[in-house]
Amino acid sequence: MSRFISQVVLCGANKPYNVALIVPDWKSIRTELKISDEITEENLVNYKTVKVLIDNEVKKKCKNLKKYEVPHFWSFVAPFTQSNNMLTPKMSIRRYEVIRVYQDVIASMYESDIKSVSFNDLERQENVA
Repeated sequence: MSRFISQVVLCGANKPYNVALIVPDWKSIRTELKISDEITEENLVNYKTVKVLIDNEVKKKCKNLKKYEVPHFWSFVAPFTQSNNMLTPKMSIRRYEVIRVYQDVIASMYESDIKSVSFNDLERQENVA
């Protein structure tokens, strides 16, 4: 539902919250942020302005969803195509295949939250002691 996101898979079954795998629409992002075509997509992934744009877009598009439906974290991934077996002949996304291929990325999004919670807990324990 966003002009900056061409495909998305939401993951979160049996997890405390949802995370999203996002395939960006680089052409729209470049146009919006006035970024030259000389800059590679691999470099754009790390641009703070791109991350802020996508963060704001996710928040804006999810404002009417229930809290548990909104993704807490997201990551950019490669496009889902028939050649990488992530799309059916009818062009439907094969969620199970996407989740299988990107299971490490999904796990890292959950682990990053655990690390931040653990760090905050350690700070609180040090302040009490």
